[in-house]
Amino acid sequence: MEKELFGLLGVIVGFVLNLIYGTWGKRNQKKQEQYYLAVVVTLQLDRFFDNAVKLCSDNGMKDEHGDYCPSVPYPELELPGSEVNWRCLPQNVMKDILWMPETIREALLVIDSIREHRAERPDFDEFYEARQYEFAKIALTANELSSKLRKIVALPDRIVGDQFFKPLEFLSNKVMEIEKVRNDREQYDRIIAEQLSGLRPISD
Repeated sequence: MEKELFGLLGVIVGFVLNLIYGTWGKRNQKKQEQYYLAVVVTLQLDRFFDNAVKLCSDNGMKDEHGDYCPSVPYPELELPGSEVNWRCLPQNVMKDILWMPETIREALLVIDSIREHRAERPDFDEFYEARQYEFAKIALTANELSSKLRKIVALPDRIVGDQFFKPLEFLSNKVMEIEKVRNDREQYDRIIAEQLSGLRPISD
């Protein structure tokens, strides 16, 4: 009877230990996957951020026809695919990162529409304004997501800028400045429209 009892106890202890080791192993694997994914993705987000900062300083250069053409290309975000385990991240962070390419695509559509229908030669001011506005916002999001990933896996914080140039402040100011310009422009257009409507000829 004692042998059977000890045998049963051994089975139970073995089962519990396997369960504990299995759970620990899964957690350890998840941490390793998180760390690898965070390293890869933060590199891409930081690179995108740096290139977006350059774009937000670009007002174009004159070509042979006198038109201002972009001198800085659009920043690209190259995220890893199915070779990494995206599900090891918190859902909200995973969603926000994976949605970034769509956000960029939508921004490009807005910019192209403004260039085609509103921007005027040779300066194309509203086109460059749209480029800087859209990518300043996306760059700030990219930096925020990079910071979140670093905290999740305890990576060191990234030092952004120096005493001479503070990119985060630059981008935030860029967004606010353009929003003010757009609000002033809309207000001016509204006033002009109201004045023109008051000049309508009186019908007989």
